[in-house]
Amino acid sequence: MTRRSLSKREAELVLAWEWEKRRLITIGDVMKRLRCSNGCARKMAHTLRKKGWIEPLTKGHYLLVGAERGPKGVPEMNPYIVARILPKSYFFAYRFACAHHGLLTQIPRVIHVAVRRPKQPMEIKNVRFQFVELSGKRFFGYQESAIMGEKVRVSDMERSILDALDRPDLVGGIEAGAQVLFHAGKKMEMTKVLDYLQRFDDSALSRRFACLCELLRITLPSELKSYFRGQVKKNPALLGSPKRWGTKGRLDKRWNIILNVPKEYLLGEVRIG
Repeated sequence: MTRRSLSKREAELVLAWEWEKRRLITIGDVMKRLRCSNGCARKMAHTLRKKGWIEPLTKGHYLLVGAERGPKGVPEMNPYIVARILPKSYFFAYRFACAHHGLLTQIPRVIHVAVRRPKQPMEIKNVRFQFVELSGKRFFGYQESAIMGEKVRVSDMERSILDALDRPDLVGGIEAGAQVLFHAGKKMEMTKVLDYLQRFDDSALSRRFACLCELLRITLPSELKSYFRGQVKKNPALLGSPKRWGTKGRLDKRWNIILNVPKEYLLGEVRIG
């Protein structure tokens, strides 16, 4: 990469953004600052990009590569800058959230983000972001966290556990969901788990949780046990995905759930003391 340069007008623009401590720049910002047309702003953005002062994130959005990035403009490597261009209602979820809370070991290359409305996938800094649409009823259970210096919303531990059992396909399978639950162990707040399960209002999820807690020897409070007993329905639920594991297996009569996943696969590397 060649050394960067700026004309007087370009320097005034970049210095103004640095003074304002801006990182994310839009075409609208260029138009406002220069009081110019959309076409003029896009030409300026093209020039600044060519000279190494901004880099594209998505259409119409750029990341400022300020003077602190050196004379050659070493690019920013933080993919979580994406949080700045996400809808107001979002949170990082599923496998990423489980890894964030120490319940799984590997940070995934594909990060699933919960949103309220459909959104096309995007790729930033070699990380792919895919979006999972949730109803307003299920949009709860997240917190703000700092990741590589960026403030992002991530599902909290209890929500991450339930998501792993509700959508095991997004965490690595039901065996990964069992691992998540095992590592959560005594760390999860059972009152919050109960509250979240009631808000999910999903009998199959509740039975899956109860069954796995028994297999993993996780002690449940009486209030949660009572709730689970009320969640047992006439039709049996499946422990694992029927597409992957089929629909046959031993019936756990206590929870009316079909254990269609072989125990050795389900527990994997989990070592129950």
